[in-house]
Amino acid sequence: MPAPQFHLTFGELLGAEPGTPREMQQAMADEPIYTRLGSIFHDLPYYGNMVLMAIRYGLKRPAEESFWGAQLHANRPADFVAHYIASARTFEGPLSRAERLALVGGLISHVALDCTLHPLVNWIARRDSALDGVSESHHHRLTEKYHSMFFHLDRFGEDVIGSLAIRRRTVITKASSYLRRNAESPIVQFATGTMGSFYDRAPKPREWASWVRSFRQFGRMVSGPMARRNSFKLRTPAQREHYFQSSDFDFYDFWAHSLRMGRDLLQLGLDFFDAGQFDDTARQRFIQASRIDRKNLGAPSGEGLPALPAQTTAPDAPSELPAEVRRVA
Repeated sequence: MPAPQFHLTFGELLGAEPGTPREMQQAMADEPIYTRLGSIFHDLPYYGNMVLMAIRYGLKRPAEESFWGAQLHANRPADFVAHYIASARTFEGPLSRAERLALVGGLISHVALDCTLHPLVNWIARRDSALDGVSESHHHRLTEKYHSMFFHLDRFGEDVIGSLAIRRRTVITKASSYLRRNAESPIVQFATGTMGSFYDRAPKPREWASWVRSFRQFGRMVSGPMARRNSFKLRTPAQREHYFQSSDFDFYDFWAHSLRMGRDLLQLGLDFFDAGQFDDTARQRFIQASRIDRKNLGAPSGEGLPALPAQTTAPDAPSELPAEVRRVA
């Protein structure tokens, strides 16, 4: 999962990208909170216990597991997108058309970014895990952090981490609280109902609302001076070459595919939404046209993306990362 701040930014950028359907652009701009919710929907289950997450990250432990996170990413993910769009159209709660389209547009942005960036993220994480023996899932998070940081610096001149902007962006429901499991009833019903009708089971409403609360707590946790100082410490040429642009890969080669897939999926998703035909034939037609990975959004095939050098795992003990990278990773 690309870093949460990057998913949030990509949802906003894709909604304003030239070539995307005008109505989808308008809905995502008019309903930014639900665009953000859609853009982080798949990753919300990972935000269960922020204290535990921070400790594990600091100790370079493997990322914590999440049953619902694994379901959303690896249990028929393309089929779930079709189901989610159908659910957004047919949900009987009091959501406006713009709110429904924003939820769809946000989710589409998440899927497009996962499908196009995860092959690069996984390649870097495997490379670094082989070098220093630390878990691949920890290096996965590090890589995503650097991708987000250098992209934001290039595009906006500042990293969203360590700024107050991240607090606003992690508000993903219209009823929100740092302390209470608070989210508007229709959106809780939509989220849990969509998951339950696809997987035949669902998180409890209070559990889902607790993820929303934890995600807002994450925003507060990474908005302060300590996070900002750390961000400044990481902005070195060595880190940029190691994680972002090198002789082996260029992040922006993959990014171009993210935008292209996102634009295509927004049009396809809007057409599917408006057609209102959600039988098996219509769903399979959408899935085939979408090019969404059908097995695992966390480890997509990478078909059609830029080639990366082959990797081999040496039988010897792993060596360490370069010192100038290791000092600030």
